[in-house]
Amino acid sequence: MLLLLKKIRRQIIADNKMGKYLLYALGEICLVVIGILIALQIDNWNSERILKEDAIKSYKNIKRQVSDDQRELEEAKAVNTYLTKAYEYANNIIIAGNQNKTDSLALIAMGLSQYSDFHRSGAIYETLVNSGDLKLLKNDEITSALQQLETTYIFINKLEDMNWGLIINELSPELRGVINYTTREVIKPDKLFAVEMQNIFYEISNLNKIKNTVYDQALVEIEAIINLIDAELSLEN
Repeated sequence: MLLLLKKIRRQIIADNKMGKYLLYALGEICLVVIGILIALQIDNWNSERILKEDAIKSYKNIKRQVSDDQRELEEAKAVNTYLTKAYEYANNIIIAGNQNKTDSLALIAMGLSQYSDFHRSGAIYETLVNSGDLKLLKNDEITSALQQLETTYIFINKLEDMNWGLIINELSPELRGVINYTTREVIKPDKLFAVEMQNIFYEISNLNKIKNTVYDQALVEIEAIINLIDAELSLEN
């Protein structure tokens, strides 16, 4: 094509037809401009395709992370619910003063050191901001939902820390010398039925109920994020 254009241009110049040459030159410029515009359009298409692929990867990665959190939260809630029922049962034993269930009470008291510990140190939204991937997410509902989920996670972390604090600062001193943890023999049964132990059961049971409420809130928020991402991915495909 270029050789043909050069041949035509030489022929026009040789024939000394300036008008035709100017017309040809204008046409040649137009062809160059059109070529540049086409190249730019192709480059834009490629850039948009790459951004779209990166956005899809980011959405899928977020979905994977929150889905993993969803499973862990459900497991934590199941453990928390079981322990709460056990602690309430122990509290009823203390209220009734049923000495025949001292061994059961001791076993549950030893179990007070166990708790559902859902801790999230990683922050999905903050990671997206720091990596620059946040600009790939065009759906503001998803970014807002991720921010809200991180706020809920922070609250859960504080509740888990409170749970651990009750175990270390209140339970451990109260049970010291009361139960032989090796033989599970109750050394001081009266201490198990004392108001101090009852208060610990009461505090941890109430804390567990709050934890379950916040677990449920996080699960609802995660479900909403997954639904939003699925809708976004269906639009991208």
